[in-house]
Amino acid sequence: MIIRGHHFLCMLGFKGLGYDEEFIKNMDKVVEKLKNDDDVLIKLVDSVDNICEKCPNNLSGVCKNEHHRDSIKEMDNAVLKVIQTRPGESMKYSEIATNIKLFMTEDIMNDICRNCSWKEYGYCVDGLKNLR
Repeated sequence: MIIRGHHFLCMLGFKGLGYDEEFIKNMDKVVEKLKNDDDVLIKLVDSVDNICEKCPNNLSGVCKNEHHRDSIKEMDNAVLKVIQTRPGESMKYSEIATNIKLFMTEDIMNDICRNCSWKEYGYCVDGLKNLR
């Protein structure tokens, strides 16, 4: 499985909402797989991933929100830095979840996600609280 950094935060607060039905079904499939098997090996990236496959911002394998200041790519790299890994490395999901529990704080998450349109709902921060 291939997952970009910021999606680990999104998955914490996923409530079955998103861009459209196709995106939601795909995101739900990924989240359920990880819930049911936390030993899944994940390649960590800062580019399109398995969740992006059904995203309307995925333009032929490139996120249209990837190449500007405060971009999705910057969010990815910030998350990967917090969980002490880099793009291209692989880890079991259980190890990633452990590192999120150990190193991610609400303040760090709020800073990383400061420009995210979902931030105002508080789903992801609630997900982080529930992870603990």
